Amino acid sequence: MHERFETYSEEETRAAGRRLAARLPKDALVAFSGDLGCGKTAFIRGMCEHFGCERQVTSPTFTIINEYMGDSTVTHCDLYRLNTMEEMLQIGLQELFTGEGLVLIEWAERARPLLPFPRYEVAAWHGDREEQRRYEIRFVQEEDESILFVPAELFARQA
Repeated sequence: MHERFETYSEEETRAAGRRLAARLPKDALVAFSGDLGCGKTAFIRGMCEHFGCERQVTSPTFTIINEYMGDSTVTHCDLYRLNTMEEMLQIGLQELFTGEGLVLIEWAERARPLLPFPRYEVAAWHGDREEQRRYEIRFVQEEDESILFVPAELFARQA
């Protein structure tokens, strides 16, 4: 699987999430990378609509990990506030990969060495117009196929 597309509204972004979710195995790992405000959580909300748990979805920026119950268990993790591999290990990130259910990780580029293969990756960017978002989705079986990138916001935070 490898595709690129654009969306122009939150509803279109959620619809793209529903389409991807319909094609995934129920125990898939989906790693997201993208700038702040480029629609990662809206995309995830759409994925959760497919699994019947969209009303539970909130960005786990402060809680780090949220678990949603629907037709399938969905674990939603946001690594934005974590700075080191040690912190990621302390929250039990690796244990998420051995459980059952779908695992969705925002800011996944921060945990690249810990992410298992195979996995699905979603890269998101702001488009040329304010409402435009660009997405690339890829099924990744080895590191050199990865499309995860370090967003500009993280470069600024590390300076």
